[in-house]
Amino acid sequence: MAGALRVLIRRLAASPGFTIVSLLTLAVGVGANVAIFTVVNAVLLRPLPLPDSERLVMLEHAAPALTQLDQLPISDALYVHYEEESRTLESVAMIEGASASFTGAGNPERVGGARVTASFFDVARTQPRFGRAFTVDDERGDARWVAILSDDLWRRRFGGDPNVIGQVVDIDGDRVEIVGVMPPGFVVPSQPDAELWRPLRINRAALQLGSFGAQGIGRMAAGVSLSQVQAELETLLSNLPEVFPDQPAAAFLENAGFRPLVRPAREFVVGDIGATLWILLGAVGFLLLIACANVANLFLVRSEARAGELAIRAALGETRGRLTRSLLFESLALGVGGGLLALPLAWAAVRLVVRFGPRNLPRLEEVSIDGVVLLFGLAVSVAAGLLLGLLPAIRAAAVSAAAARMTEGARAVAGGRQRQLLRRGLVVTQIALALSLLIGSGLAVRSYQRVAAVDPGFNPVDVLNFGVALPAREYETPASRLNFHRAVVDRLAALPGVTAAAAASALPFGGTAEATGHSIEGRPTDENDIPNVFLYKQVSPGFFGAMGIDVLEGREFEALDAGRDAPIVIVSRSLAESYWPGESAIGKGIRPGGRPNVEEGEAWSRIVGVVEDVYEQGLHEDPPEMTYYPWISPIGNREPVSAAMRFVVRAPDASGLAGAVREAVGAIDPNLPLSDVETLETLIARSQQERVFVMVLLITAAALALLLGAVGLYGVIAYLVAQRRRELAIRLAIGAPASEVSRLVVTEAAWMAAAGVAVGIAAAVALTRRMQALLYETSPVDPVVFVGVSAVLMAICLLASWLPARRGARIDPMGALRVE
Repeated sequence: MAGALRVLIRRLAASPGFTIVSLLTLAVGVGANVAIFTVVNAVLLRPLPLPDSERLVMLEHAAPALTQLDQLPISDALYVHYEEESRTLESVAMIEGASASFTGAGNPERVGGARVTASFFDVARTQPRFGRAFTVDDERGDARWVAILSDDLWRRRFGGDPNVIGQVVDIDGDRVEIVGVMPPGFVVPSQPDAELWRPLRINRAALQLGSFGAQGIGRMAAGVSLSQVQAELETLLSNLPEVFPDQPAAAFLENAGFRPLVRPAREFVVGDIGATLWILLGAVGFLLLIACANVANLFLVRSEARAGELAIRAALGETRGRLTRSLLFESLALGVGGGLLALPLAWAAVRLVVRFGPRNLPRLEEVSIDGVVLLFGLAVSVAAGLLLGLLPAIRAAAVSAAAARMTEGARAVAGGRQRQLLRRGLVVTQIALALSLLIGSGLAVRSYQRVAAVDPGFNPVDVLNFGVALPAREYETPASRLNFHRAVVDRLAALPGVTAAAAASALPFGGTAEATGHSIEGRPTDENDIPNVFLYKQVSPGFFGAMGIDVLEGREFEALDAGRDAPIVIVSRSLAESYWPGESAIGKGIRPGGRPNVEEGEAWSRIVGVVEDVYEQGLHEDPPEMTYYPWISPIGNREPVSAAMRFVVRAPDASGLAGAVREAVGAIDPNLPLSDVETLETLIARSQQERVFVMVLLITAAALALLLGAVGLYGVIAYLVAQRRRELAIRLAIGAPASEVSRLVVTEAAWMAAAGVAVGIAAAVALTRRMQALLYETSPVDPVVFVGVSAVLMAICLLASWLPARRGARIDPMGALRVE
């Protein structure tokens, strides 16, 4: 073995150019595959960092008739029902996102948080590292507030002090006792940013079926399948009015087609990114095939140059099997060597993905190269080595000692038509694969351009936004909250350069607006009818002007509206057109709650304005039907004047106002932290990060594929020119113009490129249909992309063939013929 290895090293060292180019080419292909697989492994394949995480399921619900709501989470009534009746679920818990503020004296800080039922720690099968978990007593409404810290928060804010257990701190204005610290790396599946957990209080005497505000999570019993859980929950909800006879929402939920949706927790965490990552892995797989084809072509040329050596070895009695094994061993060594060089490239690429990848990419913090990734890299390297050495090994097996005539035989073999066809076939394959990648990246770019061109319905330029959550203990009354919000808006408006300031309970791209049923005046409904569900926000006077949202009809809210007795509302254009087509919506009445029977004299909210539709969650999603209420309006169970508000400030160079904004709020209440101080443009850009991420990776893979394909074509054409040197010299000697010789060479390259483009288009038509979910208003067979990319590829291929063609046209006829 050692002797064979020494011989191999001498052979590779004898051709340093071939060895270096082959290793680098394979390193690029293998490195790209290892990098993307590292992401796929962490996001899609690796179990969640919780014990027996494969048994964790998320409990959601569908109500197809409620078109404004794709999915409903869980209500406290459903949670209790599942907890008491389910046999397929070992345990059930509820999780509710609830960011928290450390207030009081000291350094105020806003942290991600969650409220959870005491059963959550049983579902997660993870107990605090220090202290205790929550108990059922902690869920009581009159219980003392307690909290559990993440390991990171414990170290960052409390310096890793083990005596933190029992300390009382101010959180959201409440005196809260720290009772536990979770182990390092603990993550809640539906709230990955949570660093602080508090009990989710449930009033079991007043459960609400229709109050969907928390995420359900369960642990399947041992030996139970996902389908069994789904079937059992469907049975438990098969007749809602009988199951929940005292719940008004039961009848209309049943009419809305209400049913449970059970899916693995890992699938819930991953979301829609799975298909995208598999497409990216397939794309870099194409890149590896192109790299293998490129090196295989080099290998063929090199093996042809060694035809004499192989013939001598055959003549001396070396068997075909041994000849084949020696070449496969050589190619395998190149594959493994390329894989070793690929590791630092993959490591660097993974570091870039973790640092610059989209923040909304699930489990991004878990992306790292581990043993599974290294095994994948080894397997890919070995496969690449065997693949690129397959054709040369087959050719070596065909060498016949009887047919070998040393130098003359080597030349004859080298110029054989069959080998030329092999080389041309590899080039055609490279071009076809490169074209498929280029078309995929072209579709991604075109889709992103169309998304970026969408008018979001507001003007995000020069607008800074931030959030403030008021502690309930210090701001108990609506009047105190309203006074604070007004004071903040007034101070913001007074800052130098500020042209407008306002507040809202939620902002586009900055969090989901809440939804509730609505009644429409003049459209009586039965108590079992499905209500009209609209999203709603509470906004301050001047909100639409500060946001740059066009008022299409009527007016926006004014400061004097706070003193009016009659409730008012502003609606979006799509809502007005849906319910009052062809007529003005001004003066029409709607009422939140969706109740068909109301108390005598209960007022309708009169529409005073119609504003442009606003995209709320993403530019690729249709804008929802929206209602806007004054910030003093009570809506459903929500108190007038929300404690948590988002503020917007419009000014030139708004991003530079962050410090002044903090000072303005601190002057009113220095104990309140601000959250997410950033521009609206940043919010929109974040919503597009995933698309940009995919587009950049596809473009990078396509560019590398194009480079390798062009290099492969150049190499083959240059080799063919060298093989046809005598023929070209004779043509020039008998008077053929140099331009005709160049055209002859370029035409041959053009035929190969055209064949590759034809095959690539056919492959792309079949493959790009799988990208449909990633595209926005772009056909997977977009003719502009197909024609444009094909033209660019043809031009680059012709350019790659021009240099060897030019060299062939400058051959000295007499010198070439004298050598022959």
